[in-house]
Amino acid sequence: MPLNVFEVTLYAMVMAGGTQPLTCSRQDATESLVMCTNGIVARQDEKGNIRYSNGVTVTKTADGNPSFSNGIQSHWGSAGWVQFTNDVAVRRNPDATFKNSKGLVCRMLSEEKSTCQKG
Repeated sequence: MPLNVFEVTLYAMVMAGGTQPLTCSRQDATESLVMCTNGIVARQDEKGNIRYSNGVTVTKTADGNPSFSNGIQSHWGSAGWVQFTNDVAVRRNPDATFKNSKGLVCRMLSEEKSTCQKG
């Protein structure tokens, strides 16, 4: 299964603290390599986990929540926000974009490209 570019973008935004805009794109002719404008590169490992070039691996817990190897965890917070332990919160908007608590809005531009920009 190809690496989900939107998922890669959201997790890269969370790891960066949620304040800096970024765009992530699948690289030509690969299903398992995504590069982001903040310098992060993501690859999918043999188990389907996302491995970032900064050494962080993101796996899914039994309940489907992301777990970051650098210690960042997530849980459902109030009013539909997913709260991460590094003080970033994310919620889905009715138009299928995701807003974070720091003012970025993340959207899928295509199957190959996603972005998080100031709302």
